[in-house]
Amino acid sequence: MPKPVRMPDGEFHELLNLFEDDVKSLVELTFPKGPVQNRHVRQASVIVRRWLCDNELRRITDQVSVPVTFPMLNDKSIFDRIENDADIDYYLSAGVRFDGKPIWALYHSNSDIAPEWVHELGSQRIELVKLGKVMKRPVLHFRGDNFSLEQTLRYACNKLGGAHFDPSRNENEKKLDLAARYLTFGPPEERIESGIVGKIHLPLEPNGAEVLSGVAVIVVVAASMIVNIHFDGQPLVELKHESAST
Repeated sequence: MPKPVRMPDGEFHELLNLFEDDVKSLVELTFPKGPVQNRHVRQASVIVRRWLCDNELRRITDQVSVPVTFPMLNDKSIFDRIENDADIDYYLSAGVRFDGKPIWALYHSNSDIAPEWVHELGSQRIELVKLGKVMKRPVLHFRGDNFSLEQTLRYACNKLGGAHFDPSRNENEKKLDLAARYLTFGPPEERIESGIVGKIHLPLEPNGAEVLSGVAVIVVVAASMIVNIHFDGQPLVELKHESAST
């Protein structure tokens, strides 16, 4: 495998300054003092795509020659079990806060009997994972299909008004459209000022005003991963959590 080509020092420092500015922007967008709004999600999706999907981050890591990892919920075993479970039609790997309370995962079942794995949802571990593994890991299950972090982020940024608004859809994107309209989050319906509630709506944000989809939640998860990036095992940013919603 050929060695990466080193950038001139000036170019490297410009790219590093851009990354630092983008991390600050993601903190402002996805760790606000009030509920996250869809405009925050659209803005964050562009930043997330640049560093994770388009892998501009690799140019920095090749230059500094230190391992870079991201914290991510390890619930792959649950995805493995629900893939062939006809009763589970929706599962979201969350790891965000609604109304200041952590929500690790959300699922919907057509059965009145809770699945055997449900007791494990509160004990899943956060692992530090390399970028390639992060992007391939499933984050959303809908009606028999698993969608990776990369698939979902590209759909959010390229189709929903982040970098582009594009009504065309391939087959996977049509399924993501259905998933986004199936389960939504936000305030009680009488408080909603914008957005359309899904088939199932969870009023997890009593002080909010907008409807968020599971796709929006995944963008917030990815933004949080970048904010909590580790260089050589050490976090880049130290966050002090207040009573806030992400």
